This record gives sequence, C-alpha cells and structure tokens, in this order.
Amino acid sequence: MREKVAFLVIFAAAMAFVEATVVVYLRDLLGGGPIFPMKYLSAKLLAVEIGREGATVVMLLCAASLPFRGGARRMGAFLLAFAAWDIFYYLWLRVTIGWPAGVADWDVLFLIPLPWVGPVWSVLLICAGMIAFSVFFLRAPEEAPFSPGLPGWATGVAGSLAVIATYILEWKKIGYGSGVPAGFSHLPFLAGILLLAVSGWITCRRALSSSRQGYRVPPQSDQSA
Repeated sequence: MREKVAFLVIFAAAMAFVEATVVVYLRDLLGGGPIFPMKYLSAKLLAVEIGREGATVVMLLCAASLPFRGGARRMGAFLLAFAAWDIFYYLWLRVTIGWPAGVADWDVLFLIPLPWVGPVWSVLLICAGMIAFSVFFLRAPEEAPFSPGLPGWATGVAGSLAVIATYILEWKKIGYGSGVPAGFSHLPFLAGILLLAVSGWITCRRALSSSRQGYRVPPQSDQSA
C-alpha cells in the first residue's frame, strides 16, 4: 500500500510540473503580466484549455483506479492524487516564475462549466481536506465500496455546488473577468466545505460499516446426530 501511494504522489507531482509548464508557455504567449483583468483567449485556445482540464481529471481518475481495488480505496487514491497534483502545481509555478507570491493571491482555478476565480488559500484548504479523507478511505478494507447513500450524496452535491457557485460568482463580481478581485465570499464557501466534510464522514462510516457486515459470519445452528 505505501509503495502504491508513494508512486501515486510522484505521478501527481510530475503531472503537476507538466501542467505548470503549460501555464508558463501560455503566460509568455499572452504577454505575461498580472492575471487580472483576465487575459482574452481565442475560441480555439479556450476550447483546448477546457479539453486539457477535462483530460487532467480523466488521467488522475485512471492513475488512482489502476493500482487500487475497491470503491473506497479508489476514491481515497483519487482524492490524494488530485490534492497532490494541485499543491505541486502551485509549488512548481512558484519555483519557475515566482508566482504565487503568497496564498492570498487570486487565480483562475478552472474553466468548466464557467471560469472559477478564487484565492490560492481556498484551493489549499480543499486539498488539505482531500488529503485528510484520503487517509480514511485508503485504510478501508479492499472490498469496502464507495457508497455515500442519500445523505452522503445530498450533502456532497450541495457542498460541491456551494463551492463551485462561490468561485463562479467571484468571476461574475469582477465583470466576468474584466476587473480585479477585491474580497472573497467566505460564508458560502465555508458552508460548502462543511457540507463536503459531512459527506466525507458519512461515506467513510458507511464504507467501514458495510465492510464489517461483509466479514460477519452467520451463526451456525447446532445439528443433532
């Protein structure tokens, strides 16, 4: 298990460097300078960027699924891979171009379905939560499923929507990218994080509970000769 986790983190770190180099090339192509106001991307470049982001998620899913068995462990591996990739992505950018200068810097985080805008610390907070829950999922027995149930799905979807909506609304607040961010909407974002934490806790408990039930040996009735 430790060897698989180590290789997964190494893969995520290497992949993050590839992603960071793409950003370095794009910044040179677009003239560098501050991120905000957001640079104009042609329809072609925008389509390629959206495709690249989707491909990144697919690659992380595949890398997390191949060496691990069981729904719970695979989810844990994906959470760890995604968090490591995101953390190393900012680390490599800091090493190569000196950005971000600090966790309070703002970034364009994602483009699907619309641009997400937020401070770097918010991303690192999500990554910290991913790593924490990845530990619990990876420690689950191999046969433990990823089965949030209705409460887990409800809180997870609600939390995800709250976080994503916060980021997209920040993009809207700055005139759809034409302005400079000033203040972050903490309350809806933190409410979303709390809901996601509740979803993770529910899912972990269900995975461990179903695994224990799977191991349970049914009582045998006495048979008389």
